[in-house]
Amino acid sequence: MKYLAVLFAGFAMSTAALQAQTSPSGVPESHRPPAGMCRIWIDGVPPAHQPAPTDCATAIRKRPMNARVVFGSDAPAGGARTFAPAQPRQSNLVAPSAPSRDDQARSAQQQREEQDRQRATQLREEQERQRVEAQRQHDEQERRAAHPTPPPTQHSQERTAPPPRPRVEKAPRPPRQSFSAHRPR
Repeated sequence: MKYLAVLFAGFAMSTAALQAQTSPSGVPESHRPPAGMCRIWIDGVPPAHQPAPTDCATAIRKRPMNARVVFGSDAPAGGARTFAPAQPRQSNLVAPSAPSRDDQARSAQQQREEQDRQRATQLREEQERQRVEAQRQHDEQERRAAHPTPPPTQHSQERTAPPPRPRVEKAPRPPRQSFSAHRPR
């Protein structure tokens, strides 16, 4: 039991020492940035693994969602300007972003592939139509060869062309005689 009491007392003293070292912002004094600089402080990351101090504009711009910006100043710990304004509330709305070049290239490639598939489908359909038409013509020829049609009869409803007329040769004409205006006397 004595051992447990000593352990508890040691834990309480180490916690008190750590709180004395830490400013109200939760950043130990030894890890605060120098005056005129800022530091990104990521929640849940040990002080030794925090990013190095940088200029304030870069720190504010690059701050992740689970972090805050600690400003360095000459003021004592707990001064008015310890960290950046509170993080904006997260929204379910996402601003539309312009597609990246990779996304554009991927989209263009997908469109080309889709067009190629459509062309291939159209080509297969056209070839199938041609094959079916050729098969139909072949079947028609076989049917005609197997069952020849009888010659049309006179009583047939079908009209046929009249037979050609025989050519009659005409007698040759006699040669033309020439007449002159002066008669021989």
